[in-house]
Amino acid sequence: MEVSEDTVQRIQEFVQNRQAAEKESAREPLRATNLQAYAHRLDETLRELQEQVQRQEDELNKLREIGSHGLLDISNDPWVRVAQARRAKKAYDSLLQSEDELPPTGSILPSLLAVADTSQLIKESKVSVTVTAEKLSTDRERLRVEEANLRDSRAIASGLRERIQQIRSTNARKQKQTPSQVAQDVAKEQKKKNKELDRASAALKVSLDSFIDETLAPMLAAEDLGGPTVGDALEVSDATLKAGYTAHGNPKKPKQPAEPENGAQQRIDQFLQRNNDSLNLTNKREAAATEVHELLDALLEAGNSYVDLKRDSAASRFLVRSKVAQFHPRDARRLRLIDFGRSLGN
Repeated sequence: MEVSEDTVQRIQEFVQNRQAAEKESAREPLRATNLQAYAHRLDETLRELQEQVQRQEDELNKLREIGSHGLLDISNDPWVRVAQARRAKKAYDSLLQSEDELPPTGSILPSLLAVADTSQLIKESKVSVTVTAEKLSTDRERLRVEEANLRDSRAIASGLRERIQQIRSTNARKQKQTPSQVAQDVAKEQKKKNKELDRASAALKVSLDSFIDETLAPMLAAEDLGGPTVGDALEVSDATLKAGYTAHGNPKKPKQPAEPENGAQQRIDQFLQRNNDSLNLTNKREAAATEVHELLDALLEAGNSYVDLKRDSAASRFLVRSKVAQFHPRDARRLRLIDFGRSLGN
């Protein structure tokens, strides 16, 4: 089948318009408003085509009615038959000269339209795949969280079931025992708990003493000498304690001893000075550690009662800042431990 030049030109124009539309669509992302506008245009085009088909069907029905009343009636008069033939020829000529608005049977326009629709569907499918992939990633993350929560819930439920079973077994065993046996079991359990508590308390006491002697004592000594507050300087060297602190709390620079003329006398003086410095540093650290130990022992022995402080020391201030002890509301020279277990006991 030969294709006319006019048809080829129209197809080329359609291809160019289609390419321009694709470029415009690539520059602008696909949005819901664009899809709605495109669907609205398709609906309008379909409605116009349906109206056009309906009009042509109405005209065809009218021609059929006219033909059934005039053309198909065979008359005996020859002039009437000639007039009918002329009218039919005129109608056929007008139909042949009119331009078809629909593509012919062998046209490639339907194929091009199908390709355009397929390309549009492919683009929409790619967008849908991207959105679905993002949603799938979110759903997988949520699934992992829900699975973790489910595992925790199952572990909690299993622990509760074991605890309930243990309590039931204990109650059943107690019901079978006599009151004396129950009392003996309770006494044994209490002794065991007391031993564990004593052992834990002893270990805690050793750790506390080690912390006070090795870490806390130098910082307390530095604060007593006018240095930084406990916790501001985590490491206080012996040289810093030896030199002391200024009125602003800054470490003093160590003094350089004068060199004597006699070398032997210099070595003797240096030896005596080192011994005196070591004794002073040891006394400062040990005094601070001893003061903390004595204060803690006095507070533990007093229980909820207040103890009288000999002086305002860095140790007492540190215990108050640490929420371990508290001053008397009206007398800062009295101190007592904070009752940590009162809320639990109540």
